[in-house]
Amino acid sequence: MKISFFYIKAIVLTMIMFAFLCGLLVEAKAQTYNLAVGTNLSTYLYQNSDGVQIDFLKRGSGSHFQIGTEFQLLDTTNDYSTTSKKAIYFSKHQMLAQFLTHLHMDMQVESNQFNAVGDEQNIAFSYQTNFVGVSGGFGYQSPSYKNWTLTVQGRLAGHKLIQGNQALGNKYLDLTKDNQFLGIQLFAGLAVQVQKNLSQNLIAFIDIQQMKTMHAIQSGAPTLNFQNKTISFGIKILK
Repeated sequence: MKISFFYIKAIVLTMIMFAFLCGLLVEAKAQTYNLAVGTNLSTYLYQNSDGVQIDFLKRGSGSHFQIGTEFQLLDTTNDYSTTSKKAIYFSKHQMLAQFLTHLHMDMQVESNQFNAVGDEQNIAFSYQTNFVGVSGGFGYQSPSYKNWTLTVQGRLAGHKLIQGNQALGNKYLDLTKDNQFLGIQLFAGLAVQVQKNLSQNLIAFIDIQQMKTMHAIQSGAPTLNFQNKTISFGIKILK
């Protein structure tokens, strides 16, 4: 079994994020609640059982919807307002405290369509899907400049197909019975987000993500991976 470098990076990223979540999320408090809608541009990366990469599948588009919350790892406003050991420690380590205030994580509930089209021997076909799942991100948010900030994140997501059809000629096939679409689809990738403070409690943002599933290539068996670019627009409400 051949494991791609992307798969190895995803495992490392998972372990790092899990450590941060276990060690820091316990005391973190939600800073914002957010809502976003956008578009997925999906590519099906399919390799048949002979190890040949299929090239007749074309990129498709579908909807993206998410709702969730964002956490700041260190809130100096709250931490410094007490005389706890934590507050005293960070008051003596200002540079570390300042850095940690720019580390953010988020948790989202998502609905996504990962679609594709293609044709072979003059027979057109398409994949129409609806997935639901959760995602999480961890990254650095730049200091505010004229109410603008930039965030770079590593992201993980798990999605499950709830409805899907493959149109093949004059037939429709149920994808929920296709082994390649069953189970939880695990994604890993990166995201860049630009946001603008509109008021004291309202933020607008645009988010661009590049995500890919982590299915290892197995000799003698077909392999399907999803590669998605998501562009979304949304708002955040400060708590």
